Amino acid sequence: MVQVSNVPYVTLRIRFKKLGRLQYISHLDLVRTMSKILVRAKLPMWYTEGFNPKPKMVFAAPLSIGAESVCEFMDVRLSEPMDPAEVAKCLNENMTGEMQVLEAYYPETKFTDLKWLSYTMLVYTNGADAALAEKCNAALGDEKLEILKNTKSGEAIVDIRPLVRSADVVFDADHLRISCTLSADPSSFLNPEYVIK
Repeated sequence: MVQVSNVPYVTLRIRFKKLGRLQYISHLDLVRTMSKILVRAKLPMWYTEGFNPKPKMVFAAPLSIGAESVCEFMDVRLSEPMDPAEVAKCLNENMTGEMQVLEAYYPETKFTDLKWLSYTMLVYTNGADAALAEKCNAALGDEKLEILKNTKSGEAIVDIRPLVRSADVVFDADHLRISCTLSADPSSFLNPEYVIK
């Protein structure tokens, strides 16, 4: 456990899954839901200061609506240390089967230390076959990977090639399986949805 003596809280990292119907809730809805779960679990939460105190939570690499995940991460601040297994148990008692804590532990690194993240994405689409997988691999192997991206100043064509460390597509029965490693740096985070596009 990493704890600084003059800081009045400890940070606990929670790995959880978000499957089924919960893939259709927005990240903002997920934050609201988690906030309520933490309160119901009666954990010794550390709250933000100000007019409207809230439990302090930080999520790593939020996913787009429509994406399931078995490896989501969230850091929460507790006002006192607790056994991570007990925290996981308390949270799971207040969650559905589609969202469960898989692991809880005291982290030795911050989310900002993440530079690359690996994803495995299953894409179900008409015409999925080995030939389409080969076309996808050819496109992902180009020197430039230009996409139309929404920015603060409007739509722009952006080359995401520097943000893709590796990408491979294979046809698997009735879908395409994309395995890729993408930039997770806060200044150049690449949403995996752009690889699918």
